[in-house]
This record gives sequence, C-alpha cells and structure tokens, in this order.
Amino acid sequence: MTSEKQIAANRINAQSSTGPKRPETKAKTRLNAMRDGITGQVITLSEEDAPVFEALKAELIADLAPKTVMELRLANSIAWDTWRLDHLRAVEMNMYALGTQDTETTDNWDTPELDTAFSSVVTFEKQSARFALMSIYEQRLNRTIHKNMEKLSELQAERKRDHQLDRSEEVTIARANDFNGLTYKAPAWPSQNGFVFSSGEILAAANRQSVVANAKNTVEYNSHHIQFPGPSDMIDPHQPNSGLRATAAA
Repeated sequence: MTSEKQIAANRINAQSSTGPKRPETKAKTRLNAMRDGITGQVITLSEEDAPVFEALKAELIADLAPKTVMELRLANSIAWDTWRLDHLRAVEMNMYALGTQDTETTDNWDTPELDTAFSSVVTFEKQSARFALMSIYEQRLNRTIHKNMEKLSELQAERKRDHQLDRSEEVTIARANDFNGLTYKAPAWPSQNGFVFSSGEILAAANRQSVVANAKNTVEYNSHHIQFPGPSDMIDPHQPNSGLRATAAA
C-alpha cells in the first residue's frame, strides 16, 4: 500500500516535472508522438523515422491487400514486426560502428581497413552477450512474421472461396432468369457468407461465363482451321499473315 507521505511526494514531483514548457519544444514533442490508426495505441518515433515507417507500413499493407478487420490487423502486425526487424539489424550495425571509435583497438594498426576489421572482432567479443540476445529477438520476430503471414493467407483464401461460392450462386440465378425472360436484380441483403453483390457485378460475371462457355463449345465441336504461332515462329512485319500457319481441316 502507498503511504500518505509517498503520495504527497509524488504530487510534488509531478508539479515540478510537467513536461516541455517552451512552445517550440511542445511542438516538437507533438510531432514525435502519434496514434496508430489501426491499434489506437500512441507511438513515438523521431521526425526522421516517422515518415519512413508510415511509408513502409502503407506499402506492406497495400501489398498484403487485407479486406477484413482481422486481415488488416494481421497485415499491420507484419508491417510492425518488419520495421522492428529492420531496426534490430540497424542497431547491430551501429554497435560495430560505435566500436570503431574505441582508440584502444583502432590506433594500433597500419591501415584504416585493419583498424575496422580488428575493431569488429573486439566489438563482437565485448558485446557477445548482446549480440546473442539480438539473435534470439531476430529469430522470434522472423517466426512471428511467418506465422502471421500464414494465418493471413489462410484467412484470405477462405474469404475468396466463400466469395466465389456465393457469387457463383448469384450468377446461376441471373443466367436462369435470362433463360426464363426475367430481369435479374441482386439482393440488397448479404449472402450466406456476408457478401453484398451489385446487379452490375453479377450480370457482368454471368455474361462472361456465357461467353466462355460458348467459346469452349465452339472450340470443342468445330475443326481447327488456323493454328496460332508458337514462341519459336518468326513473324515477318511486311506480311501480316506470316505468323499464322494454315493447316488442313480435319
């Protein structure tokens, strides 16, 4: 339990340390702190690191293409852990760079190259415990990234299967309506897996399905009169039809 004396002391300390007071200092502090739009957590990064991190996060999330809240959170975790992994590697390099400032190890050799080489050996020896700990962190981060990527891929594959199934059902209904001379209109409520389709989307997919089906029937039940050029065929630009080889009809 905290005593009254300790509480009073904490209050005095709080009054004597209320954060930055100068306007320019307060502005700089605000620039270094921001709230993550996905997790809602307040994070602090330097003015130099913040735009680089935001660009990396935006690019990775766009590349991972999340569609649901859970997919977005996994993509955000992958982006964060990637940043942490890159930062860990930078710290390792900075430790070696800091070691080159040790005059006890860098002023005893004939060339700067030898100074750097032996400085790296001495730094590794002195900081071996920290390097070992960093290696453990790196392995954990890599495992977490791969685990989240696998989970994200599973969720996305499941979502795509469900989407394809529900859309296929709507396309079948649209084509059946067309055969029966009825107008198709997509339902306003979500499908069984929670997807909402527009009439234009379903009609476009139904039309594509019909065109492909007719094309397959044409290719299957008719003789081939023209064969397209293979990758090794030479096409003469002066003879438009030189790339096509006429074959005898079956």
